[in-house]
Amino acid sequence: MVERYLEQQQAVAAALLSDELRHKSREIDTLDTSDIANAEDLVKILLPIKKATTVLCDESQPTISLISPLKQMIQDSMATDNHDSNAIAQMKAAILKDLTDRYQGEDEKFMQESSALDPRFRTLQHLGSGEREDVFERIMFKASQMQQQDQDVQPRSPHPADLDDSSASFVPPMGQCP
Repeated sequence: MVERYLEQQQAVAAALLSDELRHKSREIDTLDTSDIANAEDLVKILLPIKKATTVLCDESQPTISLISPLKQMIQDSMATDNHDSNAIAQMKAAILKDLTDRYQGEDEKFMQESSALDPRFRTLQHLGSGEREDVFERIMFKASQMQQQDQDVQPRSPHPADLDDSSASFVPPMGQCP
């Protein structure tokens, strides 16, 4: 909405300055240049959130593996800059605080593991190298646990490589197959 206003700013100003509207209202408040500059900056800082929303909406079946990279992209874009006005710095801090409090602990670990298993994000470029190693170690540990559980629950069926040559070359006689 703010972006649309900035696009149509001249038309809105012309409409507000028209004699018809001025006769009906005594005072018309308009945005000054600092307000317009803040609105333009606001559109810029909200761009990563718009991008994340678009990515999630464009997916026919969005998966949890998208959340961790998108969250990190938004967090990175909300880093304060020396050129930010006070209002923009406060907005970035509020967005960053709200986003940082979401998906902590086991939820965050699950999302990172899901991203690592998704071919689009398996390199985990959105994470630091230490975090990346932790994620892959957790996945390997969970995989080994699952393999151990599978071996404990079901008796192991013979692997083709474990069979001797006589049973591997067995061919059932014709007409006896179902």
